[in-house]
Amino acid sequence: MSTSTDSRQRPGATPENPLDLLIVGAGISGIDLAHHVNRAFPQWEWEIHDAHDDLGGTWHTFRYPGIRSDSDMATFGFPFRPWPHDSTLGGGADIKEYIRDTAREAGALDRLHLRSWVADSDWNSALQLYRITCRVGGDASTDRTTADDAATTTERIIWARRIHYGAGYYSHAEGYRPEFPGEADFRGEVIHPQQWPDDMDYEGRKIVVIGSGATAVTLLPSLEQLGAEVTMLQRTPSYIGPLPEKDTISAVWKRLLPGPLAYKVARFNHDARDMSQFVVAQRAPWLFKRALRAMQRRYISAEMIDQHFTPDYRPWDQRVCKAPDGDIFRSLQRGARVVTGHIETFTPTGIRLVGGEEIPADVIVTATGLRLQAFGGGTLSIDGRPLDISAQATYRGMMLAGVPNFSFTVGYINSSWTLRADMVSRYMVKLWKRGDAVYAPTVPEEPADRLLLDFDAGYIKRDGHLFPKQGDARPWRYVQNYLVEIPELAFGDQRRGMAFGGDVALSGGRPAPESAAASPEVAGHEAADLEYDDENDDDKVGLTR
Repeated sequence: MSTSTDSRQRPGATPENPLDLLIVGAGISGIDLAHHVNRAFPQWEWEIHDAHDDLGGTWHTFRYPGIRSDSDMATFGFPFRPWPHDSTLGGGADIKEYIRDTAREAGALDRLHLRSWVADSDWNSALQLYRITCRVGGDASTDRTTADDAATTTERIIWARRIHYGAGYYSHAEGYRPEFPGEADFRGEVIHPQQWPDDMDYEGRKIVVIGSGATAVTLLPSLEQLGAEVTMLQRTPSYIGPLPEKDTISAVWKRLLPGPLAYKVARFNHDARDMSQFVVAQRAPWLFKRALRAMQRRYISAEMIDQHFTPDYRPWDQRVCKAPDGDIFRSLQRGARVVTGHIETFTPTGIRLVGGEEIPADVIVTATGLRLQAFGGGTLSIDGRPLDISAQATYRGMMLAGVPNFSFTVGYINSSWTLRADMVSRYMVKLWKRGDAVYAPTVPEEPADRLLLDFDAGYIKRDGHLFPKQGDARPWRYVQNYLVEIPELAFGDQRRGMAFGGDVALSGGRPAPESAAASPEVAGHEAADLEYDDENDDDKVGLTR
């Protein structure tokens, strides 16, 4: 690997001329923070780095037919820049251009460094700066954690006072891909949504989509409309709720209130509705199920609902997928299929289920979930000592105990990602305005042993242990509820549980073990690889977030 020859006068090139901030990730989270930093600190030197060849995050790397948000755009959009379309959900291409326009307004396009993977962020306690190692170039479609091809990458060292990770929580390089019995015998194509081909032919082809999360629920109607004979194969029934294709809530408020105020009120209205539905689903599931069933009966029979859309778990124990104008149910009316059953084996011409039913296929799509990844797959260090990321304690779900000048964005999983992403950005800007050169959360008295992503979904059960942990009580815990978090993140005491300047102790950063290969926890997750994920994503992949 060669080393780049950046000018020593370039901000960040030397410890004497550091960046004020480096943002990792140019998707929703990173661009949201860029907007607030540009407004609050016009004098700052800052950059934003992304491992891919364009901005957009999920909305750049996922390109399967029909890709869309699984949260309404009134809340998934930026609160400071209204979604310019009248659709309730957003299409992938429209969301990407919306992010680009927002980045342009924030000055982020002039500070954006693409195909730049942040491999390590090392806090130098003597200099009170981060020494950040970026690998520039290479192929962003590969696993960047092992990208070290000297012929295609160079190394750039950046010095920065602060670093913020807005890189999301899953690997863009690869999805979760279990091995199914008999795969070698299948004579057709097997495709994962994260590696969707550009030149695929759909007309008249038999396509089986394995899974029932947001990706599968999006793919079925999209492929059916492209002329394919589609079957969605799910292991267990799933909740799917129809909703209006046009955003009627926002339309009403636009008629009643002036533009900026209407957008704010509509945004709050959408989330209050969603949070209310979540509470009802958890505390009075019978009522939620009855209402959902009434909406589904407009499209499909009671028998089909009982067989394929009535799970044995409570609504919102896993994410309830959304179908604009009931598009998936309309596709079922036109001949698409949903089959609920367990796979026995792939065959040369399709899939055979336990019980003997065979589903013919020319193409099998494994919409089987995500592989989670903390901090873009890079490492964190203090004075050259790598930290064990999974052993760290989180503070308010955005900082790490004992790790100075470090922050990250994690949004909501049971609601819109951006609702929390924007609150995190505003919180950090308010903290930075204090002017402290060094800050870090203190180490909690009680051990933090709860999963950071506290949600009952397969992809979290499988890989959630890779992330830092949270505690049982705030500020060491964040809750999946926007209305509950508003008072604390918008108006709470930012000194609580924090240390500043000379009071910052680095003992909270726990070192990485010499080898994680023998970890029984990791081994247990590897043993589960034959399972596939019914609930495979959040608002970004239906898309998440």
